[in-house]
Amino acid sequence: MRKRLRWALLIAGLVFFILVMRQVLDPFGDNAYVEISHGNHVHYVPKDRNPDVPLDRFPTRAPAPNERILPDGRIGPK
Repeated sequence: MRKRLRWALLIAGLVFFILVMRQVLDPFGDNAYVEISHGNHVHYVPKDRNPDVPLDRFPTRAPAPNERILPDGRIGPK
């Protein structure tokens, strides 16, 4: 019985580790943007963000289906 419990815990830990590493290595996944918490609100930042543009210039609302977030923080058409 202890052997099964040990294997179950090992497998659960391995699955958790894989999920965490997937999020760390590819935070965007299939999304074109990621949500970044900033105090009491969230900024939506694109994959191709210009690193010279400060975080507070990015929108606090998600883009509509026919919009995209540009590298400088503006929302434009797709």
